[in-house]
Amino acid sequence: MKNILYIVDDHNMVRNGLKAWLENHTDWRVPKDFASSKECLECLECMSKIGKSKEDIIFPEIIIVDVQLINETGFALVKQMTEKWPEIKCIMYSMYDTTGFVLQAKDSGAKGYISKVAKEEELAHCLEVVQNGGTYLEQYMQEAQNKVDSIISILTKQERNIFEALLQNKTNRQICDEFFLSSRTVENYTSRLYAKVGVKNREELAEKFK
Repeated sequence: MKNILYIVDDHNMVRNGLKAWLENHTDWRVPKDFASSKECLECLECMSKIGKSKEDIIFPEIIIVDVQLINETGFALVKQMTEKWPEIKCIMYSMYDTTGFVLQAKDSGAKGYISKVAKEEELAHCLEVVQNGGTYLEQYMQEAQNKVDSIISILTKQERNIFEALLQNKTNRQICDEFFLSSRTVENYTSRLYAKVGVKNREELAEKFK
């Protein structure tokens, strides 16, 4: 069924507000919304087992996923859904608009990234673009993302992971914990990354790709 989407956001008011606006001002319908990735995945798994051919089974075209959920991020959810249900397109929706988050969203398989401060009409436009097979990024994010795209091709997979983390302002300790690396290893990766990108420290990195 066309124009069906789900929302995953741990804030009840955000989910209700998004649903109300979309159903009152666009052709989109939001029959389900979830507060966690677990709830969303369980629903999709259940629907898959019952079968898409059933008339009462409504698989979404698009799922809007918040980047930051309670005790988890939305990136892992988007990656899982993209791999298991490639016909479902994901849009990430967040208060974070830095290049590191946008890059990780793309790596996770998201087809769109839009900030929570965007106007409702821009969200509707984003949905239309993604529904029609395109990808969407707000205009003010595009210039920084173009700079990132020009660099990532020369980075190894692990350097790219570190690059994303640094652009998300994560500390070395957070990077160690996330990727199960030692402090020295993270320092070595960071130094090589700075050299490749042409900066001396975190501050210059953030300034170059803001």
